[in-house]
Amino acid sequence: MKKTDTTNSARVSFHDNRDLEQIVDLDLAYGPVEKIGPLMSADRPSDLGYMCCFAGTVAPLDDGRWRLYHSVYGQGSRIAVAESADGLRWDKPALGQNPWQGQDTNHLRIEGLDAAEGIIQPQVVRLDDGGWRIYFWLHGWDRGMVRFVAADSADGLHFRVRNVDRPCLFHPMDREVGGVSWTAGLVPGAEGNGKFDHLRTYDFMEAKRLRSNDATFVYRDPRTGEFEMYSVWLMPNDAGTGCQVSFDNAPGARRTLHRRTSEDGLAWSDPELILTPDEHDPRHMQFYHLAVHRAGDWRIGLLGHYRCWEQTMDMELAFSRDGRHWLRPLRGGWIPRGGPDAIDAMSIYPTSRFINLPDGRLLLLYDGHNQRHDGKLPDGVTEKRRAVMGAVCRPGRFAGLATRPRTVGRITLKPFILGSDEIRVDADIRGSVLAELCDPYGRPLPGYGMAESVPLIGDSDAHVLRWQGDRTPAPYRYDAVMLVLEAKDATVYGVER
Repeated sequence: MKKTDTTNSARVSFHDNRDLEQIVDLDLAYGPVEKIGPLMSADRPSDLGYMCCFAGTVAPLDDGRWRLYHSVYGQGSRIAVAESADGLRWDKPALGQNPWQGQDTNHLRIEGLDAAEGIIQPQVVRLDDGGWRIYFWLHGWDRGMVRFVAADSADGLHFRVRNVDRPCLFHPMDREVGGVSWTAGLVPGAEGNGKFDHLRTYDFMEAKRLRSNDATFVYRDPRTGEFEMYSVWLMPNDAGTGCQVSFDNAPGARRTLHRRTSEDGLAWSDPELILTPDEHDPRHMQFYHLAVHRAGDWRIGLLGHYRCWEQTMDMELAFSRDGRHWLRPLRGGWIPRGGPDAIDAMSIYPTSRFINLPDGRLLLLYDGHNQRHDGKLPDGVTEKRRAVMGAVCRPGRFAGLATRPRTVGRITLKPFILGSDEIRVDADIRGSVLAELCDPYGRPLPGYGMAESVPLIGDSDAHVLRWQGDRTPAPYRYDAVMLVLEAKDATVYGVER
């Protein structure tokens, strides 16, 4: 039985304008983010040449530590783990499962699979019985298999595969939908024809229904128990679309994003297209992935902003209340890429979620690359570099309204029923913020006008509004009111009402 979602956040964020009556002389801007540099890299032979946390999972452990499920590849591909007490210092524990060159490693051995088959991009969720499930892309090229499958575990370390023959997704290169070309995945109405036709076991249309590309993220809704998946949907992209980049590694495809849901995490719904480039995007824009972090009643999407013609990968923030309808109020990279000599000069790829640090901030682990998406190095760069890197931010400060220079900004909230004795403002205030509490028709309440407001100053996520005489809004709790803020040289990130 599904759990009932009863959450109704009292915080007003500015990702959309649902709660806003008017904004004057303020602009939406990304909140500050601090890059803290490399945290891990391929530093031993068992890392196989490359350590990759993209489409990996950061999982909280029952003892308060964190476990990162990630990929290693170069000489084959495997799934490995790293563990940390604080999210900043990571160990690669020897697991005694899958040795490399005669030495113990941190590699997982998935029972039921040939150890030589490639597995990458682990997505891990907890099950109702306390067990674990891992999803990953299986690259069984010799068998014509490129598919997204699941394995279960009692302890999160020893897994047995569940569904190689009935996978969650098929890549268009899999024998069931394409075999040796992407034709079946990209040409409407096509039938799969290839060298693996004689091995096909699926109804072609059912296999087509389940097709996707890699860069897949899987979650369980903590409120309802429902599984949800965010993955790539490949659209045909011939030269006539005006969107094709001939030197991309998949010029005939345009990457967009779709969502599926599941009751048991094995049988998935039909795909629902949720994010495609629109009229405000460049024609060659593609969306490469969507990792999702829960923050109150918002989903914070870490969107793969792929500027295909530049071969760069940024991470744009997107926002949704339901996982289906997404807002993109700020277009471009939230974490700034580094300069030409930086590890993350060309690409930034996220893990599955943020880590809660002991000081209250949020940490995101990400892959930083200095090469183009096609693997080539930019002009003047001679050495490929990549690492697992970190960036931190304050909760709730993904985006805020910043005053324009030499202006007084004004934010007016739509009428709402006051649910608390206090109103708190999350803001970085270099100048001042004043407030006016009004009736639902916009008339200032006696004693609560702008002239009586006690100015807010400084940087706090919980400035408390007060008026002269130490008045609070308490007398108007459970009344319908409006709130007006006037800001000088400030960035306002949210209002708790």
